[in-house]
Amino acid sequence: MFDDGVRVSNSNVVGHIAGGDINDLSTKMIFSGSKGVYMKSLLDRYKKDCEGSQVKRDFIDDLDYYNNKRDGDVIGLEEKLTMASREDLFWYANDAKDRFQRFLFKNQFSEAAQQIFVHLLTEIQSRFLNEIYQALCNGESQEKVNLLITERLINPVKEELGENYLGITAMHINGMLYFLTGNCHLKWTK
Repeated sequence: MFDDGVRVSNSNVVGHIAGGDINDLSTKMIFSGSKGVYMKSLLDRYKKDCEGSQVKRDFIDDLDYYNNKRDGDVIGLEEKLTMASREDLFWYANDAKDRFQRFLFKNQFSEAAQQIFVHLLTEIQSRFLNEIYQALCNGESQEKVNLLITERLINPVKEELGENYLGITAMHINGMLYFLTGNCHLKWTK
């Protein structure tokens, strides 16, 4: 007779014991003060994706929109930053954008992760256009613009993440900002 049970005796185990997959979510980061019910539901779905190894093979349309360059006056990230007298940021902006793109690629098969990215990209785009773009157009100092980016964009997005199972950092959020800029969804001059 076949016995499919698991028995462990007289052992000293350090680490995991499993009869199947182990999805270690210990890398989650928690940002205090999360108020986003929508983000919490997406993060819960992502956690379930990880636990159930659910695979999604297609990019959702909204993420595909952001992943492609917009038609029209298409110039690259470096030229946009140079036109805004922010060429000093290019080394960081390009690195952060590339890191985010690799992070996006790594998580492309989770529909919940894709929806999280779409939500964050739309938040960043909206916050940039509504709270930072005008300061750039008005010729505010680089220090003021940097402070606005931190206070009105990066910190609120981090706060919304709550239990951050994806491990999204300020570097990723900056990467999303420059990803949107490089794909012509944001501009830094009039």
